[in-house]
Amino acid sequence: MRTRAPSVFLLTTLVLCTSLSGCFGTEESKHESAESILQIDFGGPSDAVLKTGEWHQFTLEGNGHTLSVPTDVLIFINGSVIPDGLATVIDQKLNGKLLLTPYASNVELTVGYPDGASESIEMNVQNGTPIVNGEDWFEKMDFITSICSDSTECGGYVNRWMGSPNPAFERAASFFQGHFEGLGYETHLLRVIDTMNPTEPESLNIIAWKRGVDDSCVQGMGAHMDIAPPGGPPGGGTYEGAYDNTAGTVSMMLFAKAFVDIEVKCDTFLALWSSEEEGLRGSNAFANNDCDYCLPHDKELRFYINMDMMGISYPALKPSGEPYPYHAWSGPDIDPDEQDVEITSVLDYVHREVLRAPMDLRINGTYGAGCDQHWDDHENLVLDVHEDTFGRSDHVTFRNLGAQTIFHLGAYDADYSAYHSPSDTLDNMVDVVGGQEELQKSIEFVMWAAMLEFMFADQNPNIRNVDA
Repeated sequence: MRTRAPSVFLLTTLVLCTSLSGCFGTEESKHESAESILQIDFGGPSDAVLKTGEWHQFTLEGNGHTLSVPTDVLIFINGSVIPDGLATVIDQKLNGKLLLTPYASNVELTVGYPDGASESIEMNVQNGTPIVNGEDWFEKMDFITSICSDSTECGGYVNRWMGSPNPAFERAASFFQGHFEGLGYETHLLRVIDTMNPTEPESLNIIAWKRGVDDSCVQGMGAHMDIAPPGGPPGGGTYEGAYDNTAGTVSMMLFAKAFVDIEVKCDTFLALWSSEEEGLRGSNAFANNDCDYCLPHDKELRFYINMDMMGISYPALKPSGEPYPYHAWSGPDIDPDEQDVEITSVLDYVHREVLRAPMDLRINGTYGAGCDQHWDDHENLVLDVHEDTFGRSDHVTFRNLGAQTIFHLGAYDADYSAYHSPSDTLDNMVDVVGGQEELQKSIEFVMWAAMLEFMFADQNPNIRNVDA
């Protein structure tokens, strides 16, 4: 006869073991749901709509909890970007902002717990109005370059060549100065007189300052606001200078508006230069003179980003159907076989990982003009992004002082026949890229690239003056 005692004992043992930690492993950790500790725009994540290109507020509660984002979403804490996209709560509650690029689509946020577990949230993403966008750029371009009897409808800030004297340039400079002042920047009209004649200034620049948390260093962005004078080569001069360089001028105006909402590490100048077309005289006057509003020589000059001739570039298409070239060159490029400066890593990261651009896109043929040191490898490459020695614009002024630099440039010379000619108008820009919408998309792409480069370079401690 079989006894039931062993079965009863085994059952009792099983019951006891399940109630004691260690018999079959530790009990699974319990976590608060991401929905209960994360708020976006003052509501739960499941109710939030993330709009591309726009700011979104968030709070995360609980020490040790983390929030991580994909590369096309940026986290800002205390107004500064967190380069690795990972924020941690250290004082009970973390307040910050999220910023999606205009090209973000499938966005997954991840909440991490102190024990290493995590919970991912698939977000609802919709198209928004980016903080820097092509539509605003076009509207401002149209206002500046249009001439009419109603000054509220058009500015007519044309004929901006640096001369002796040129009232049209002075009038435009006052308008640009008012834009930066209206945004709250400490703004100066920097007039440098080398001729000893106040009516013939060597240069007349707009310098807007944003103070950083570290007053021992300085960095900047800029574009030249002057245009090719009448009779200038190679096209005989211009009056709108829409592409060269009203386009870059307006981009700086939009950056200034966006940067109101961010904090910077170093004292930062946002500049509009004069006399670039006469040999970089404006930026040189700022950088190499000793004056109240000039570049401070007792601070480390970290980096400078330059905007010149943009918008007729990827993703805009030529009449042939091939994309226009897109150039972004970092420097100094001392050794063509090695990466020389850290800002090149930022340049590459922004285009590859954040904007997710097609970096290997090539055309069947070659472009008309390109870089100096690597042209054999890049002559048919659409996104020509790398270190190079290329000059011909104001970044050279700062590169010569040891700053790490980035220079943005679209089609030029053989790729844009209106270069330095009366045909360099906003209407012509629209025509050559196949419409206003295409132009807006192209300028928006390069403006976001430059803005992101600045934000990441600002927070990168390895970006130093090469002589530091």
